Amino acid sequence: MDKINYTITIDDCRDYVKYQRTIPRLKKYRFKIFIPLFIIFALMIIFSLIMEIRFFLKAFDYVGGQYSMTFAELMQSDFSALLFEGVADHFWHMNLPVFGVWAVIFFLAWIISKNDIFHAESSKIYEGLKKQSLDIEVSVENEGLKCTGKGSSFIYRWSDIIDVYESEKSFLVYVAETSALIVPKRAFNTPEEAKEFYGLLIARTRKK
Repeated sequence: MDKINYTITIDDCRDYVKYQRTIPRLKKYRFKIFIPLFIIFALMIIFSLIMEIRFFLKAFDYVGGQYSMTFAELMQSDFSALLFEGVADHFWHMNLPVFGVWAVIFFLAWIISKNDIFHAESSKIYEGLKKQSLDIEVSVENEGLKCTGKGSSFIYRWSDIIDVYESEKSFLVYVAETSALIVPKRAFNTPEEAKEFYGLLIARTRKK
């Protein structure tokens, strides 16, 4: 097979980001960016519970003072059920708007991240590749894929390639857990050549 020459574009990176979110193996990495939101939610719950405990103790103290009852006596009376119900109702009404706002923020963050709406992730990948080389030459060798860029050349051995996928516009050769060599389909002269390349990759990597 002839050498494959192409230049990586921002659209190639967007296609890559869009497709990799459908790969089951990578789903575990999606939630990492949401860890700060989950931490904030947990802190909100803890703070609310602390406030409710204070409210609960004040309510029991007030009712106990009104009826000259100790805490233990109050807990055994019918007032305890009413107080618990009141505290739960207070907790729900006080925190419902806050939880609602958090849910909306989380939903928006999920949609933005899932679709890379502002191209933050694809732009980051593109800028990283720009520092290495956007102009790439790929050739199929007996030992693996030889990639030549700006002043550098290296081989991805067949045994080291984790996965190979076909997206709408590219072939994605995963050479690490979360990173892939992007080979755009436009780099081939005909669809038949692209199909031949993909078939060759599958044949070589599935032997492992």
